Amino acid sequence: MSNFAYMSGTGNDFIVSPYTGPTSEIQIISLVADSDYEVDGVIFVESIDDSTVKMHYFNSDGTAAELCVNGVRCTAKYAYDNELVTAHKMTVVAPVGNLTAVVEDSVVTVNAPLPTYSSESILIDDIDGIKSQVGNPHFLVSVENVETFDLATFYNKVNESEHFSEGVNVEIYEVVSENFVKTRVFERGVGETDACGSGALCLFNYLYSEKIVHNPTTILFPGGELDLEFKDTNLYISGIVTYL
Repeated sequence: MSNFAYMSGTGNDFIVSPYTGPTSEIQIISLVADSDYEVDGVIFVESIDDSTVKMHYFNSDGTAAELCVNGVRCTAKYAYDNELVTAHKMTVVAPVGNLTAVVEDSVVTVNAPLPTYSSESILIDDIDGIKSQVGNPHFLVSVENVETFDLATFYNKVNESEHFSEGVNVEIYEVVSENFVKTRVFERGVGETDACGSGALCLFNYLYSEKIVHNPTTILFPGGELDLEFKDTNLYISGIVTYL
């Protein structure tokens, strides 16, 4: 790869490179294995026009994903810094549709798709959770202590259940205040990661819609903070993007 970079979107780490054509699952796995860092995925950025790029995203196991919001934020930062676009506001074409991203120094904000969720909870291993969707599936679970909860064991039980035949991302969360939530996430095809943008969207939309948190709210992952806010009917997510 030429002109590739290691980038982090609030703790989600990626290999990012210009798009040169279709890539096989084996090639992705090889890139991840040879990486200088433990990465959550690989992103190829394709230039469409002066204000539009397309994100080709793959999980670290070589599988494609419907949405990776922190990947979108890294894509936008990479495109702007490498002059694939001419302005700091751009369109990023993703599998879920066209998303608007704005790059302001190290902070990247995305006008995100609105998640859906089921108001009926699902019981797994005597623990209630909420099913949510934002292109990719999520299972949201309230716990007493985010740090000490055995997320890996619980994820295996969720993944083996009849409710998620195609797999699911599991977010455990702890509401600290009306504007602050702590969370950890176990992503399908990756494992436990330091952040998850789509999970943050699902979590905030559910908690805000159910009047558990206020607008805006900060969600703290092990990798850092993501800020979520509704402006009118539009949902925005923002956070830091850095180079490793």
